[in-house]
Amino acid sequence: MKYSIKILIRSFDFQTLKHSQEQIMKMRKLLSILPYSKESIFGFPITTKKWTVLRSPHVDKKSREQFQIKNHCILYNTSFNSKKELMVFFQKLKHTEIYGAEFSIEVIHSSYFNKLA
Repeated sequence: MKYSIKILIRSFDFQTLKHSQEQIMKMRKLLSILPYSKESIFGFPITTKKWTVLRSPHVDKKSREQFQIKNHCILYNTSFNSKKELMVFFQKLKHTEIYGAEFSIEVIHSSYFNKLA
């Protein structure tokens, strides 16, 4: 059986995103039993949200302030050969102190019966 995992990492700061990615990659290398493990990293374009606010709603309609938020995103794919290895990785990820990043995790399980269909 093979377990694939996709981790989507989002952050407002690019340095925080790179730091969290490096920590996950180090953790994966420490836990890998086999010397070769398939892993890939995909970077997404920066999404920018902009909005304009009136400084004073009663007077001076021309006086406005503009704000923006930039979101940086990376998708990290890796695979595990055993369920134990996957569970240890989840425990390590749970207890790792990574600040300023949001994680979305998707686990894909493939078995012998999936290959027959």
